[in-house]
Formats: sequence, structure tokens, C-alpha cells
Amino acid sequence: MTRRPPRVREQGFAALELSAGVALLLLPVVLVVLSLPRWVERQDVARVAARDAARVVGLSGWCDRRAAEQAVARATSDAGLEPGALQVTLDCAPAGPLPRGGQVTAHVRVAMPVLAVPMVGSAGAWTWTAGHRQPIDPYGSRP
Repeated sequence: MTRRPPRVREQGFAALELSAGVALLLLPVVLVVLSLPRWVERQDVARVAARDAARVVGLSGWCDRRAAEQAVARATSDAGLEPGALQVTLDCAPAGPLPRGGQVTAHVRVAMPVLAVPMVGSAGAWTWTAGHRQPIDPYGSRP
């Protein structure tokens, strides 16, 4: 007769390892994945706002900051963002005429939330800038 050695039960911490793995590995990844759509949406809104602002100013022939801000405000409200979420800057002298055949560039800056959890809120922010260069009509007339 052969004798079997007694069974040794392994003492593991499966529950502890699972909860630590979820908390340390899975939760941060899920939070980043939940934030990505908001980042992409705000980048797209900033690009559209910069394009609209540069186009409005370029077609008018004058460096009209108010018209650029109105175009950005329309894009902001259309996207459902809070008022003042986008800031616009132009590369021309305020209220001055734009040179025929030249270009005007609008830069729109938007705050991007670092962490955005749906139905909970957002924390922190970094800024992202979109720019658009609009050519000025070389044959346009001035009023």
C-alpha cells in the first residue's frame, strides 16, 4: 500500500487581487475611454468655430473681432457647450482693412476636461487650439 501525501490547500487572495486589479488597472482605462468622445467633440467644435470665424472676417474684408466672436458663439451654442467655452484670436490689426490677396488666421482655444465622467462631472482641464487660415479675395472691393 502506498501512502498519498496529505493535500495542501493553497491559500490565495483571489478576492483581494481581483479588486486591486479592477481598481488599479481597469478603472483608469475606463475613465480615459469615457473622456475620449468629449475631447474629440470639443476639438471638432473648435475647428468649425475657427473656420467660421476666419471665413466671416475674410469675406468682410475688415478685421472685425466682434463678427468673429459672434461666429464662435454660434458654433458654441450649436454644439451645446457652455457660453465662453471657446476663445478666438485673430492675427490682424483690430478694425483695420485686410490686404487684398492676403490671409487672415483665426485661432480658437477650447478647454478640454482631463477627466469627464457622464452624469458625474469633470475635473481639471487643459487647452487645445485650432486654427484656420482664410485667403482674402484679391479682387474684392471695399465699401
